[in-house]
Amino acid sequence: MNNKMLNYLLCVCLAAGLSACSREAEEPAAETEQTTAEAMPAATRDSGGEETQALVLLRGLPTLDTTNSIAIVEMDPEAENFGAILYEFETPDIDPPLHHIYYSPTGRVFATAMDPKCSLVEILLARDASGSPLINAVECIDTGGQQVGEDIIWHSVGDNDYMIVTFMGGSGVEQSDGGTIAVLDAQSIEVIKIIEARKSNVGEGEPFIMYPHGLSAYGDRMVVTSTIHPDLATGVGNSITVIDLNTLEPIENIVVEDSMPVGFPSSPVEVLFVRPSIVAGVEPAVLVNTMFGFETWSIAYDEANKTFAAPVKIYDGAEQGTGVPLEFYGNETELFISHALPGVVKRYELASLPELVSSGADIVSDAGAHHMIFYATKSGKQVIAVQNNLLNLGNAADDDPTDIDFIAKVNAHTVTVHDLATGEKLATVNFRERYNKGIDNIEGLFTSGFVHHH
Repeated sequence: MNNKMLNYLLCVCLAAGLSACSREAEEPAAETEQTTAEAMPAATRDSGGEETQALVLLRGLPTLDTTNSIAIVEMDPEAENFGAILYEFETPDIDPPLHHIYYSPTGRVFATAMDPKCSLVEILLARDASGSPLINAVECIDTGGQQVGEDIIWHSVGDNDYMIVTFMGGSGVEQSDGGTIAVLDAQSIEVIKIIEARKSNVGEGEPFIMYPHGLSAYGDRMVVTSTIHPDLATGVGNSITVIDLNTLEPIENIVVEDSMPVGFPSSPVEVLFVRPSIVAGVEPAVLVNTMFGFETWSIAYDEANKTFAAPVKIYDGAEQGTGVPLEFYGNETELFISHALPGVVKRYELASLPELVSSGADIVSDAGAHHMIFYATKSGKQVIAVQNNLLNLGNAADDDPTDIDFIAKVNAHTVTVHDLATGEKLATVNFRERYNKGIDNIEGLFTSGFVHHH
């Protein structure tokens, strides 16, 4: 799949009316050069409280002479300094930049990255002598050479506590069918096993792992999506892989694909194993978003027999006027699914899962609706902030060498803040206009900004 094909994808989307991605004792932080909170202008530090601050990953844009960084940003739309960067730690040696932030169950902060040389890091988030948050260091984690990190979960099987990470580039981005899953010890963050099963290296009909991205687990079964080659050109997946967490081996592939509205494989991207810890008494099932299929699928799971039923399509974006569904997020009562085109977050009753029963009107954000966090403003209003970027690549109009036209058109470079009850848009911060940077990810400060994810 080349850039011309991706441009075609966008044209089809627009023609269809879619214009109207938790454990441990801390080691002492290594001494590194850092930007301290005291070095920031006083006006940018005048925040209403940490509850409304976000940890964000920013991408420097080559033509705008800016550098990749991690920042703490005020996100209270009621604050005078809404959108202000309160603290920033540059990461010029990690390029492409950090991609996703994850908190472990014990509060350690990790991030995946697309840089083949450093695809998984720990962010040493701490406080200075005055109690202000800062970052002491960003340390690369040894993954045995796995490349292009994506998603992380923490999961326990028997007496084993695991940190599990998908790597879309696997043991080498040059591989046309690569991709691996790293299983690390949740305490020591040392690799226990690399799960690799390239389609070209397994027998006909045997389970494989290819371009793994989203992952979710329940009991001793984990499901992992097959999305797209990290070069966005070599290949696209259309299935999920089931992993036996007793043996740490793949045991089954399940295809989730139907009409192929833009002519490409469906590209499953994120997956959520609906389980009793999310919905009391629920019959377990797997929900899958397909990026190029524009669909959400449900796969029932028989816990007694450890078998999966045939997948059923429960949402069709080509019919509903949405495309590129990405993330599953949730709070105590609702499930939220972001759709990059035209830029909306749909909401559903948590108690009705795995059925998708609407719980309210769409939250209309900007093109590229992707990650989100939930928090209360200073006055107590419950809000949702949506990061609107599919991938932070540049724009050919700016002579940016990273440009892929389709991606650029679903990058609003914004975070929009909405009243959670009504969906009303309360405020917007445009990171490209204000800071000459894109925004790759948003997360709560010192705490995960959601309840259920992956």
